[in-house]
Amino acid sequence: MFINMTKKRNPGLIQAAVKLHQEGKIPANTYVIDVDSLEDNVRKLSQTAKEHGLNLYYMSKQIGRSGFVGKFIEQSGIERAVAVDIDEAFELKKQDCHIGNIGHIVQPGKSQWEEVLTKLQPEVVTLFSVEKGRQLSEAAEKLGLVQDVILRVIRQSDMVYPGQFGGFLLDQLEDSLDELLQLKGISVIGITSFPVLQINGEKNNFDFTSNMETIQLSRKILENKGITVTHVNAPSATCCHTIPMLKEYGVTHGEPGHALTGTTPLHAYKEDLPEVPAMVYVSEISHMDEKYAYTIAGGFYPRSNMENALYGSHETDILEQHATVDCVSPENIDYYGCLKREENMKVADTVIYAFRTQIFVTRAHVAFVRNVNSDQPELVYFQRRGN
Repeated sequence: MFINMTKKRNPGLIQAAVKLHQEGKIPANTYVIDVDSLEDNVRKLSQTAKEHGLNLYYMSKQIGRSGFVGKFIEQSGIERAVAVDIDEAFELKKQDCHIGNIGHIVQPGKSQWEEVLTKLQPEVVTLFSVEKGRQLSEAAEKLGLVQDVILRVIRQSDMVYPGQFGGFLLDQLEDSLDELLQLKGISVIGITSFPVLQINGEKNNFDFTSNMETIQLSRKILENKGITVTHVNAPSATCCHTIPMLKEYGVTHGEPGHALTGTTPLHAYKEDLPEVPAMVYVSEISHMDEKYAYTIAGGFYPRSNMENALYGSHETDILEQHATVDCVSPENIDYYGCLKREENMKVADTVIYAFRTQIFVTRAHVAFVRNVNSDQPELVYFQRRGN
């Protein structure tokens, strides 16, 4: 999905990846992240957000959710994380990263709220239900705390990804608020929904989903209940291009994830976006038959939209050697990838892919590399088994 754009905008990353692999410094089944470009992307996001008065929480799951990368992002300008689940939050906390939002997609379990409040200490907790509000409030009251919360609000007609349904139904929000406002351990300060943006049919911009209207309608309901709304969180495709769009709709918080590595869907089609592609996936040819070359896998993702890859054993050749991805089967375990065989392919050739991913659900390693445009790219951190 991103191989052509990465070749155009960050060819040094591809060349560094093949060099490190061929030298045995990184194995197959490794995502390689260009730390210098990542740092620059974070700074651009942070500066754009400041210019528009928007607050950002970084999402680390796409790039391995490690304390190393969390601390690096915080030092580069985005100071708090959104944790997709409590396990990600604990991984980040190992390096004293700061949690901005937890409960965004996966709600903590009923026995975990005390740890959330005492060990993770998030800025806000996203709630999907009155029942979760009660659990959190009880834990907070026992500790003598009041936790700020935001409510995920949805309508049946809203866009929701499979496996992610949940939240306060808009037409029941008033009744839910009557119950939530009685709870002494929480304070309702805002709302959220997801996804709020989606790439358009022409692939040249993002459009708002109906979820944005849901956010606006629910904000009015909160305000009519006497709530001062200080937190309007609108995640999905938060990047330098969309930050001004979000601000126009009264959004206060965004959550860049793929933008950190220049891999939102729009980055595959527009080469003038501020964020530069900063991540590739490294494999190698394991074996071949008459039709196909089979590549060591473990890091593929069903929604990756792969079409092409690059192959070769030297950094000068690989930019010119394209192969077509074939036999993609998301129903099966990705033991091997598959390329249409080219005449000059060899076993042990490096294969470079660049696609939309979620590293935390893979079996892949993550290599963080500096100086990709030099003769000696430097491996600065290796995260084994990036999940």
